[in-house]
Amino acid sequence: MSLTIEERKVIVKLEMEKARDTFEDMAILIAANRWNGAASRMYYSVFHAVNALLIHDAHPVNTHKGS
Repeated sequence: MSLTIEERKVIVKLEMEKARDTFEDMAILIAANRWNGAASRMYYSVFHAVNALLIHDAHPVNTHKGS
């Protein structure tokens, strides 16, 4: 099923909000010297940002593995 341009815009906005939120969480964890948690939050921040980019360009996004 294809998404309309408007649907993609909404999803991209939500993914970028998730990316920003998890990036902010990472900064809090770094300040508390919680490096493993910070690394996890960074991973998910990038994951959501890349999802936003792929969705913006109409590429399918299914799993972390990309399949």
